[in-house]
Amino acid sequence: MIVTVCSEKGGVGKSTLSAHAAVRLAMTGKPTLLIDADPQGTSYYWSVQRRQHRPDADQVDCEHLAGNLIETVRQHIRYYRHIVIDCGGADSTALRSSLLIADRAIIPTQVSRRDLMAVSHIGSLISEANESRTTPITARVVFNRTNPLPTFWTRIDEAREAIEAKGIEVTDAVIRQRVAYDDSEQYGGTVYEHNDEKAKSEIESVLKILLRKNPSQEPAK
Repeated sequence: MIVTVCSEKGGVGKSTLSAHAAVRLAMTGKPTLLIDADPQGTSYYWSVQRRQHRPDADQVDCEHLAGNLIETVRQHIRYYRHIVIDCGGADSTALRSSLLIADRAIIPTQVSRRDLMAVSHIGSLISEANESRTTPITARVVFNRTNPLPTFWTRIDEAREAIEAKGIEVTDAVIRQRVAYDDSEQYGGTVYEHNDEKAKSEIESVLKILLRKNPSQEPAK
């Protein structure tokens, strides 16, 4: 499986979600590669820390790349069962090429007007990529860093309705604002190695939807 985690908006949690997706796929026992296509190199630094400080944890290989990723990914897929691509927060050759070769796209966003505008443009890039693909990419938006207050769900529902009106699917499961995501990343960790059981259960629910073979089969609410 080739997964691209993409958004043109910075600060929406692409690297955190990429790391968790890669670790979850590695937990299946299959060779997994994380490609850091963000100039900041956050995922690459995370992977170095993980290998150094957490040698007993599920490991993922990582490369820091830029530009057109298609040929490199085609070469790597011979050796890796799963590849996760962490794209930077801008329209780039890496992002556009990832949409041409990935099986699915995960689009994290926060519930704010600026972030939702960025999602709209990603939708245009996905439509453009699908014109050149034999099989359309499976794309899903996931709301990240959401306010845990029950009253915030009205805004989430409104944002979901606005995105789906543009033809982009939104997963029902959301990722809440939790310090566990930030705290666990120290020394290359994830919430899978953290003591916050709510965070573990939450990310597991989200990734089961985003990474399952048939993502259209979501559990009933």
